[in-house]
Amino acid sequence: MMKKMLLLLGVAVALSACAQPQGVGLGPMGSDVSDLPQNTRTEFEMAGLTPLPIYRFSFAAAATPADALNAGGNRLRQAEQNLEIVQESRTYFMRQVELNDNIYVVSEGDAPVASLVSVIRARTGCLVDPRPLRSEDAAVYTLDCS
Repeated sequence: MMKKMLLLLGVAVALSACAQPQGVGLGPMGSDVSDLPQNTRTEFEMAGLTPLPIYRFSFAAAATPADALNAGGNRLRQAEQNLEIVQESRTYFMRQVELNDNIYVVSEGDAPVASLVSVIRARTGCLVDPRPLRSEDAAVYTLDCS
């Protein structure tokens, strides 16, 4: 009788542990987005966001972040060619540039803040190198979309 009672108690404990709502590999439902794995977090945050405009260029020479900044010349430096993003009370005009086989995000405007990397990742779905190439009024981030 005691063995049956312990077995029943063990099954009840196991069932109560399984009753917590769980997402597939995401942990408890409704938890903070920062707890999610990188690739899942990006997909989760992308919902409802306007993606960055994409411009494609080919150069005979090897593409560099500096080439991405200059791709399209002054035409892409016009506000209407970029997506305006406000982050931490700063305004940025951003675009995605696919140059040969490399992908970059050009951010013009205020000095970049650290949280800009997560904004770029959420709007592109790609991993972002947090060390941008910087000029006087722009930053160029290298993306890894593999």
